[in-house]
Amino acid sequence: MERKPLPRHPVTCEYQGKTHKGTYWVAGKILTVATGGGGKSKQVGTTEPQGLAMQLLLELVKAGKG
Repeated sequence: MERKPLPRHPVTCEYQGKTHKGTYWVAGKILTVATGGGGKSKQVGTTEPQGLAMQLLLELVKAGKG
């Protein structure tokens, strides 16, 4: 059985005067953000996916993985 790849969406955030980029996708109720340095996932709740993706990207950037 062949699976279609999940649609990926670009996401950016500003931190310390720089723009950082990543991509995110949603699989079921789990949103995943990926950058060249790592990734992070969280269950989607009442937050809009784009807002949650920006929050996770910022966490990755602050951890040095963005």
